[in-house]
Amino acid sequence: MKKPWQSLLLAATAVFLAFTAGIYLGRNHSRGGVSIQVPAAMHSAPTAPLETASPTTQTISYPIDINTASAEELETLPGIGRILARRIVAFREENGRFSRLEELMQVEGIGEKRMEELLEYIWIGE
Repeated sequence: MKKPWQSLLLAATAVFLAFTAGIYLGRNHSRGGVSIQVPAAMHSAPTAPLETASPTTQTISYPIDINTASAEELETLPGIGRILARRIVAFREENGRFSRLEELMQVEGIGEKRMEELLEYIWIGE
């Protein structure tokens, strides 16, 4: 005949195993979840300009025109530092105005991922 503490221990062990199995199965199940990818529209600019203040209290309105922006203005863009901003300006001076946003990816250091980050902050003016 079983003692009462043995039954209690057996029940607690069963609950623990069921709980652990639930966590394990729940985590493995969520790894195969659904992901949705939405392509960025590389040819359109946001409808309303975004604004931010730089440390020098200069207000910059977004999107900025990549054909007229200075290196300092380009540095305010996400993922664009001093060197990359200078490369953009040098590329523009050597090759002329950008006619499409995608041409920015011809600048060394700008790939598809960085381009996607920049799309809402840049445009090509008339």
